[in-house]
Amino acid sequence: MRRIISLLTCIAAAACMTACTASADQRTGEAQGYGGLLRVTVSMNGSDITAVNVVEHHETDGVGTRAIDALPNAIVQADSVDVDSVSGATITSEAIKAAVSSAIGLEGMIMDMIPAPDADNAVPAAMDGVGMAATGRIGPGTDANGNQVYAFNVVFAHASFDQEGRILSLAVDQMEVASPNLGGGASVFSGFPGGDVTEDSFMSEIAAWTTKGAQGDRYMLGSGSWRSQMDAYEQMMTGKTIDEVNDWFSQYFSAETGKPLSSGAAFDSLSDTDRTALTDMTSRATMSLRGEHGNILLAIQRAWEDAQRNSSGSGDTASPGSTDGTMVDTNTPTNMTDSEATMG
Repeated sequence: MRRIISLLTCIAAAACMTACTASADQRTGEAQGYGGLLRVTVSMNGSDITAVNVVEHHETDGVGTRAIDALPNAIVQADSVDVDSVSGATITSEAIKAAVSSAIGLEGMIMDMIPAPDADNAVPAAMDGVGMAATGRIGPGTDANGNQVYAFNVVFAHASFDQEGRILSLAVDQMEVASPNLGGGASVFSGFPGGDVTEDSFMSEIAAWTTKGAQGDRYMLGSGSWRSQMDAYEQMMTGKTIDEVNDWFSQYFSAETGKPLSSGAAFDSLSDTDRTALTDMTSRATMSLRGEHGNILLAIQRAWEDAQRNSSGSGDTASPGSTDGTMVDTNTPTNMTDSEATMG
């Protein structure tokens, strides 16, 4: 295959040389990537490919962009599009090679000589899944009269995965509902102990519930909104498998609070490189990923399990805590002190 494509490269270059000077010329090619149109520029000097640049793309950061980072230089080094695709970014890799082939005038000849992939060799479709995790909470704190405040958090995650389990896209949102004595305009539910509710007020409460993501800049944390911090975490997890997400969490987050490390033995043991990575991460997000404020990691894990079930067409693989394939959660109530009585 390499000899065929290299030969075609030479044929096209030789044909071009009758109309081109020996100086470098630049050409443009396009192909359809995973996220949309992908455009490249290819610089040539006679028959040599001297530079390949991806000038437009809509690929997933951390997934398709790995091919964009690696493949152009590989094509230049090989002086051919017959190079290995980047594992986990096959669609983007093939789009880059197709765009370069188009730019140097090989597209038609290659398609004539290389049959289109059959069903057995087709790029597998992405796997989609939805996960949910619910946690109960005795807190945050008490109200002005000393009455207990209660709350629950429900996290929803939708994710697309490639066939190797890497996250292609991720969207997470969260609903936090508290007893009405919390105050402060939060989503409330008067069905908690001690509630005083009429039918009309109950229905009004439910209709007014909003997710943390939907509140946008109205739901602020210590540094930035919940939505902006979740967006940052989603970007950090894209391109990772669930195992890699868990490893990343174990390395940089506190097992007790679910927040990024800031002190303690685990923080002190980090290398300078890891501390730099942690500093970069915490400049964008510092909120908990697993704790009394909600178990975001569990929702994402369940989205992966759901994607696997959907892909296999079987409901036999139930998620942890499930008895019949329906995602459920076993909640462990936690107590909060007044000094910790802030919404997370």
